[in-house]
Amino acid sequence: MTRLNLCADESRAAGEDPIGTAPHWAEVTVLELDVPMWARLRDVNAWTPEQQDVFAALRGKVEASGAGFGLLMSAPATPGRPLRVRHYTLGGTPHGGLGGYVRRDYASDLPQSDWARGLHDTLLDPSALTGGNWTAAPAPDGPDLHVCTHGTVDAACGRYGVPVFQALGGAGVRAWRTGHFGGHRFAATAVELPSGLLWAHLTPELAVQVARREVTPAQVAGHLRGHAGLPPLAQLLDRHLLVQYGWDWLNRARHATVETHPDGGHTVTLTSSGPHGPETYRAPVLPAAPLLLPGSSHAPARAPVAQWTLGPVTTLPGTRA
Repeated sequence: MTRLNLCADESRAAGEDPIGTAPHWAEVTVLELDVPMWARLRDVNAWTPEQQDVFAALRGKVEASGAGFGLLMSAPATPGRPLRVRHYTLGGTPHGGLGGYVRRDYASDLPQSDWARGLHDTLLDPSALTGGNWTAAPAPDGPDLHVCTHGTVDAACGRYGVPVFQALGGAGVRAWRTGHFGGHRFAATAVELPSGLLWAHLTPELAVQVARREVTPAQVAGHLRGHAGLPPLAQLLDRHLLVQYGWDWLNRARHATVETHPDGGHTVTLTSSGPHGPETYRAPVLPAAPLLLPGSSHAPARAPVAQWTLGPVTTLPGTRA
């Protein structure tokens, strides 16, 4: 039997640019669940009627608003403890730059198996977080790196994610062993909050350097999947501006629109909160030659993977860069 290459190795060997692969999230809920609970949450056929209702309501919310949400499962520091949730919403401080997410923590006496209550109360009915089952807990300053180590979903995440998680913890960076959130061909892949950046093909050394900002954005641009606060194609322009302005760019609130043209091209317009007022940038995004890559380390099937090119960036009148 032929042994398959890891999909992450195939992606790196092909020179895949991961930019534009970050999901677009208006908010993120992190459920602190023991690793065995991850499989139970992912087993749709085993959901209770209550759990099914929660996800049906979440689908309705996304369809009505067009705003997606992130769901991360992270192993708690103390296994077996009651359910805790961390809820991130796009916005300013505390505990994040204007361009990132605001973190709020909640503890409960609920068993971890009641994870659907955590989703309902953070994403569907936040008023339930005041009193009742939940107690607000102080949220710490600094970044959290959620590293996918979910090797049962894809072997690449177990192979490359676990050493990255261990290196971050050994360096004193707050890191979480996290279930699958998409993009295992980018292993080791991580979600950095509250900045909202997603990273690809991290090594243990590089992960620590990124977390400590010991490298410039230009040095790690090829490892950036994008900022989850923006639509995928807008993430290309956002990366360009991050490289131009440096890490301080992350302290700016940003929003963007994407216009699609009949020829398959797009125009991205991004406005940021600059030091002297709003700054607006525009650039075309054009399709590049796709890559033929496996979607999994466990199956040989390959499919085209989109690649994109950012055209000339224009600073619109009235912008004071």
